[in-house]
Amino acid sequence: MKAWQADLAIVGAALIWGLSFIFTRWGLDGASPALFLLCRFALALVISLALFGRRLAGVPKRTVRRGLVLGFLMGAGFLLQTYSVNFTEIGRAAFIAALTLPAIPVVSFILWREKIKFFNFLGVLLALVGAYFLMDPSFAGINAGDAIALLSVPMWALYLIYMNKFTEGEDDPHLTPRLLVLQFIGAIPLVLLVALIFESGLTPALHPDLVRGLDVSWRFVAGLAFCAILASICIVFIQTACQKHTTPVQAMLCFQFEPITATVLAWPILGEAVTAKMALGAAIIIAGVLTSELGALLAARARGTQ
Repeated sequence: MKAWQADLAIVGAALIWGLSFIFTRWGLDGASPALFLLCRFALALVISLALFGRRLAGVPKRTVRRGLVLGFLMGAGFLLQTYSVNFTEIGRAAFIAALTLPAIPVVSFILWREKIKFFNFLGVLLALVGAYFLMDPSFAGINAGDAIALLSVPMWALYLIYMNKFTEGEDDPHLTPRLLVLQFIGAIPLVLLVALIFESGLTPALHPDLVRGLDVSWRFVAGLAFCAILASICIVFIQTACQKHTTPVQAMLCFQFEPITATVLAWPILGEAVTAKMALGAAIIIAGVLTSELGALLAARARGTQ
């Protein structure tokens, strides 16, 4: 698989992830955040085991450790993101999630002194400017949901970085399905622990929304099915299979289509307006992705002619 093909697949995953913000909101109509996420990961694990359970036979211990690490980071990221959607607007949550983009080179530099390439850096700047206009955020009165969403940023940055490091150079055909299943196994204990501590009534409730029963309505079922099958199994499979063919920064640039999808589709589904400023932001984000993608290709071609 070539880099541009991997990036195109990740863009497809980003479109699904952007739509999942809306379905997550539907799911939260029938369950508290951690309980909804527990149902989501449990259903995803059952389906994944049915599809790929036999691939776990003889799995190396190194793969098990890597899958569980990725699962913990994924679980933490989704937990914080799901809580944020419960307490803030979808647009604000999506904009804050876009901050993962500049966090990746910062984290990579801190941990491994990796330098960001020029065209990636330029694409990052354009994507951030576009995200600002797209979400049109008013930072007056930052609420609890915004603060929780900010905490998810380093979790997603680490997830993308380690996904690249754990899969780069690996040619085992069983690696992708094995890591897929192991990630759900690694995420569920963390989600279950959070649900028991904050949503079971064993401790004083931090918020009324965190202690409520399960309401199995059609909105909850639709939200759970979409988030478990498309926004969990399909996205994690794409990331695991494609991440080794690109870079964490480039992957996150492609994921900038997530807030575009969330904003555009929130208009017909949730009635949230799309302004001219948001359309401008979407165009700038696309320009940022193209700058990084085409710039890298031109740079590689230039090196090949020297």
